[in-house]
Amino acid sequence: MKIFSFTLGLILTSGIVFSQSEVDQKPTKHQQNQSLMSHSSADSDTIFTPTDLKFLKYSLDLAEEALEAGDQPFGSILVNAENDIIAEARNRINEKNVLAHPEIELAEWAIENLSLEERQQTKMYTTGEHCPMCAGAHAWAQIGGLYYLSSAKQLGKWLNEFGVDSAPIEFIPAEEIVKNAIIKGPTKGEMLMEIKQMHKSYYQD
Repeated sequence: MKIFSFTLGLILTSGIVFSQSEVDQKPTKHQQNQSLMSHSSADSDTIFTPTDLKFLKYSLDLAEEALEAGDQPFGSILVNAENDIIAEARNRINEKNVLAHPEIELAEWAIENLSLEERQQTKMYTTGEHCPMCAGAHAWAQIGGLYYLSSAKQLGKWLNEFGVDSAPIEFIPAEEIVKNAIIKGPTKGEMLMEIKQMHKSYYQD
């Protein structure tokens, strides 16, 4: 099933800060579970499995499809517990407006087509870390995972390098908005350079 839209997924990454009192107190079982589910690897060397990289590559292909259509290169997919792609979206700026981000479309699709338990076992793979609006949609849909190719912090640096004006919003790290989800990103290496080159091509070609 395809869901078409577009995104401006730019979010600055940061670490989670704990107060001294929180460190000194012994966490309850509930707090331990919350800490696990809210984990983000954005500030460490993220380890992706071969399966993760396969799905990120699929998202990258959607971003390339968007770029070839004259849109900003963003692509996103939903993957269920059986590692099946159940929904996908790519940027379609030329057809819709700046609020029609694909992550929101995928979150809405998930709410309408999956049970809560199914959503909690679903992962979203996307070429760019969520903007605050998309992060909110992801959180309200209670999708279990967010795996992204490039961080908003990286994209912000790239756009500055390309001479692009900054976005009209303040960006908040995804892990500060999305609770009860595993958040992984960014990647390194070839795919990261590919998405950077796509953004460069969109703005400079």
